[in-house]
Order: sequence, then C-alpha cells, then structure tokens
Amino acid sequence: MNHKGDMPIADTVRLNSGFEMPVVAFGTWQIPRSIAAERVREALEAGYRHIDCALSFKNQPEIGAGIQEWCKIRKVRREELFLSSKIWNTFHSRAKCMEQVDMMLEDFNTRYMDLVVIHWPFGWAEDEPGERGMWPRGNDGKFRKSEIDFLETWTALEDIHRTGKIRAIGLANFSLEQVDRIYTKGLIKPCVLQVEMNPYFSQIPMRKYCKERGIILVAHMVTGNPSSAFYRKHEDPNLLHNETICSIGRLCGKTTTQILLRWVIDSGHCAIIKSVEPKRIRQNLNIFKFYLIPEYMERIDALNMNFRILNPILGNEDHPYYPWPYRPVKTEAE
Repeated sequence: MNHKGDMPIADTVRLNSGFEMPVVAFGTWQIPRSIAAERVREALEAGYRHIDCALSFKNQPEIGAGIQEWCKIRKVRREELFLSSKIWNTFHSRAKCMEQVDMMLEDFNTRYMDLVVIHWPFGWAEDEPGERGMWPRGNDGKFRKSEIDFLETWTALEDIHRTGKIRAIGLANFSLEQVDRIYTKGLIKPCVLQVEMNPYFSQIPMRKYCKERGIILVAHMVTGNPSSAFYRKHEDPNLLHNETICSIGRLCGKTTTQILLRWVIDSGHCAIIKSVEPKRIRQNLNIFKFYLIPEYMERIDALNMNFRILNPILGNEDHPYYPWPYRPVKTEAE
C-alpha cells in the first residue's frame, strides 16, 4: 500500500502543546469494572501507550490500578505512557473542575495527566453527592441542567494546565460553533478534539476546521459501536458488515476494524478503539505496516451519509449548550 496521508505512519503525533501523543488510544468505555484492570494490562502488553478514560465510564480507579500494576511489573516509567480523561457534566464549575482533576491524579497515582478534555459542552446540577449525583434527574425524568458556561470550565482547565497538573487540554463532543467559541475566547488553544467519526459520519467540516487551526482530531465510535446498547437501534446500518469495507479488508488481508482505523489515520487523524477480547486488542494496534491506496480511501469516503449515532438528546433537548443543533447563548461579557 502506498497511499500517503497527512499523517505519516508513526506511533505519535505532536500536539500544539509540544508533547507527543500516540495516534491510537485504547478506549475504556463499557469495560466492566470486574475485568477493567486485566484488559488495560493486556492493552499495555500489546503495545498501547495511550489510554483514554473518563469518570462516567465507572471504571477509572480499576483502570488506574491495572496501569500501575503493569508498570511496576514491566518497569515502565510514567513518562512512557499517555493518560487522558474527561471533565464530566457535573463538574463544570471552576471549583468542581479542579476537584475532578485532583480525583484523576489520585486514580492514576500520578503528578500529571497528559490530556484532559471537557466531555460534553452541557453541564448538569452539581448539588448531589456520590455516583448518583453524576446523573441528576428531576421528577419529570429529565436531567437537572446547570447553565454554567463551558467557557468557565475551559478557563479552569487553562489555570490547571499552568500548574503542570495537565500537559494538554481539549474538548469532546462539541459542535463546530462551540469549538470555535473556545478557540477564539480562550487564552490557550485546544490541543485535541474528540468526536464521533467513521465512514458513515465523516465530519468533513470539523476535520477541515481542526486541520487549519492545528487541533488534533481524535475519532471515537470508529466502528459505530455496533455491539453497544447505547444510542443505537437494531435497524441502524452496521459498518462491520459493509461490503465495501469488508472487500477492502479481504484485499489487504486485514480485519474490518483495522481498515476503519487505517482510514482514520490515512485521513490525517487519530483514533480511540476499544475491545474486551485479547485477540482483537492486539489486532487493532497492528495497523502501522500498511497504507490504504487512494482508490480504497475514495471508496470508503463515498460511504458518508452524515449518520450520527452518539446523540444523547433525551432529557437534554432544551439545554442551552446542547451541541446539535447549536443554539448560541451570548453572555453579557460578549
């Protein structure tokens, strides 16, 4: 294969903060707590060095413990890993954002996080303690929203970044307009944007925006998460069964997931991929010795139908910062 994408075949990409980030991250969403430590150890053993986590995944302490145990056994230094996590919706105020970063440092037993992103642009009420308080609902079943501006959360991350507790800051699941608001109003530019991206939802405008501004786009839901019960309906199209992608996989001698990951990287971006099966964990990282030729890239690009899967609108539809569609909320200071 000789297709040359924007990003050369390499294990890392340089962020605008000056630090290197592995282009493929091991995702931890929906990994049960009971096997989380074991699976992250298998991922590290397979060669992953970028581990993507979140408080809302409900397994971060177990992931942190697995990482620490593996590093101790293998004598791997903290500096050889890239640990990323996310600010949850009930931690958008300045004080709560700072509190959650300290929680991350404790979970991973580290002095710094390599990357922290704001998980969603919309916040929820912050007045309930414990795990239940992460999903605050009113009597009507809707989430009890907070109208804290995500610019407040971003400013808090900027200040934490200056202390050295975070090496890079970014965003996740923001609309293009919301990303631009952070980019133009913030003092520190986002290093990373994590968004849903796959051949059925190729995010061309967002990709163009990020490329022009030096923001690294990290694709999640690369396979469309066909085995997940979240957000998907049974009749939704399944990328893993798409004949175009399957046929390219046969021609390349690769799995469908490997083709999808290579498509992301040859498009000039990074990816988060998760599996709980040891064989697939290893397979999904075995993508750095081949390219997709232009013909294959064009055939996959043509599959786009702007089909978004990740759309947690239920109970959030009237939130002023819900990203799709974006409804601008101007503050007096603006």
